[in-house]
Amino acid sequence: MTEALVLALVGLPMVAAIPAWWSRGVVAVGLAWAAFGGAAAAGVALAVAVLAGGPVSAFGGTVVVDALGAYVLLVILAVAGLALGGSPRYVGHEIASGALHPPDEGRYYALFLTFVASLVAVPLFDNLGLLWVAIEATTIVSALLVGITRTPEAIEAAWKYLVLGTVGVGFALLATILAYASSVGVLGESSDALAWTRLVSIAPALDPGLMRLAFVFALAGYGTKVGLVPFHTWLPDAHSQAPSPVSAVLSGASLAAALYALVRFYLVAVGTLGPQMPATLLVALGLLSLAVALPFMVAQEDLKRLLAYSSVEHMGLLALGIGFGGPVAIAGVILHVGLHGLLKAGLFLAAGELVQQYGTRRLARIRGGLRDAPEASGALAVGILLLAGLPPSGIFITEFAIVVGGVLRGYGPAAAIAALLLALSFVAVAFHGFRLLWGRPVPGITIRRPGRTTLAWLAVPLVAAAIVGVWVPAPLADVLASVGSILGVRGG
Repeated sequence: MTEALVLALVGLPMVAAIPAWWSRGVVAVGLAWAAFGGAAAAGVALAVAVLAGGPVSAFGGTVVVDALGAYVLLVILAVAGLALGGSPRYVGHEIASGALHPPDEGRYYALFLTFVASLVAVPLFDNLGLLWVAIEATTIVSALLVGITRTPEAIEAAWKYLVLGTVGVGFALLATILAYASSVGVLGESSDALAWTRLVSIAPALDPGLMRLAFVFALAGYGTKVGLVPFHTWLPDAHSQAPSPVSAVLSGASLAAALYALVRFYLVAVGTLGPQMPATLLVALGLLSLAVALPFMVAQEDLKRLLAYSSVEHMGLLALGIGFGGPVAIAGVILHVGLHGLLKAGLFLAAGELVQQYGTRRLARIRGGLRDAPEASGALAVGILLLAGLPPSGIFITEFAIVVGGVLRGYGPAAAIAALLLALSFVAVAFHGFRLLWGRPVPGITIRRPGRTTLAWLAVPLVAAAIVGVWVPAPLADVLASVGSILGVRGG
C-alpha cells in the first residue's frame, strides 16, 4: 500500500507532465488538476498514516517517511495546491498581454507538475544521496520556470539561480560524499551507508573530522537553496522574475524542502560533534540573514523583491531557532515552517494579481489599493501584517517561541538581537503595507478591476494563520509533538 501511494505521489505529476507539454486551455488545466489531485490525495493518505501510526518504509528502505517528512510533505502539497489554484488566472492574463506565448501554457503546467514531483520526492528518501538528487532536480526544473517569459531580466535571473544553485548543491554533494566516507569506516561498504536513519543511530561512532567538514559543506550547499546569507543572492532575482504562482512555490515549499535537507545533516552532525559547533554556525548565519534582509526590506521599491527578502528573513529566523534547540524554540520552528509556507504562497499570488492590475512591480506606483483594487491589496496587506507577526497571527506565536526558547537555552544576547531585528522588520513591512492600502494613487495608472469574489480563496491562508494565533487544534498539536520528537534528537 505504501509503495502504491509513493508511486502515485511522484508518478502522477511526472506522467501527466508529458501530455500537458503539448496541451492548452482547459485541457492543460484539467490535466494539471487531475494529476495534482491524485498525487495530493496519495500524499495526504501517506502523511496521515505516518502521523497516526509512526514511520513507514517502502522499496527496501529507500523510502522512509517519519513525522518530519510527513509534515514537510503536507506543507509542500498545501503550497502547491494554492499556487496551482492561482495559475489559470495568472497564466491567462500573461498570454493575453503577450508576456507568454500560447504554447507556453502547456509548458508551464508541464514544468509545474515536474517541479511538484521533485519537491514531494525530497521528504520521501532516507538515502542522503537520493535526497541530494531530488534537491538538484528542483533546481533545474524551477530555473526553467523562472525564465519562462524569456525577458532579459527573467533569463538573467534563471541563469543566476541555476549557476548559484548548482554550485551550492555541488557543495552539498561534497558533504554527502564526506558523510559516506565517514560511515564506511563504521559500516563498511554497505547499501545503507547513506541512510539517514542508520547514520543517526551510529553518529557517535562517525569520524568527527570528516563530519565537521561535511556539515560545513552541507550548510554552504543546502544553505544556498534555503537562502541563508551570504548564499542568498540568487533568491531576490529568481522570486521577483518568476511567474507569481512559481514564486509562491519557490518561497513556500522549495525553501522548506531545502531546510529539511539541511536539518537531516544537522541532526547527524550533532550526534557526532555535539551541538556547540553546528548550533553556533546556524545561530550566526540566522542572525546575519535577519540583519542583511532588514535594510533591503526598508528601502525596497519592488513588491516581489520585498517578499523575497522577507523569505531571507524568515529562513534566517528558522536557522536561528534550530540552532537554539530546546522544546520551545523547536516547536516555534515547526509551526513557523507551515505558516510561512501558506502565507507566503498567498502573498505572492496576491502580489501577482496587483502587478497585473497596475502593470508594475514598483511600490511607489502601487498606491491606494484599498479603493482601486480592494481584493488583491487587502489580501496582500493583511498577509504582510500577519507574516510580520501582528497579533493574532500565528507567526507572532512562533517568533515569540523562538526568541524565548533562545533565552531559555542560554542564547540571551542572540535572542535579544533577533527580537530587535524582527521588530524593525515589522515596522518596515507595515510602512509598505500602509502606503499600498491608503497611499495617494499615482495619476495615469489604469486599474483592471476584478470581480468581487475572484480572490476570495486567498482568505484561506490568512484565516488559518489568524486562527493558529489564538488556538492550536489538538491534531496540529499532536503533529508538532511528533515532529519535535525527531528534531529533539539534538541535546546539549
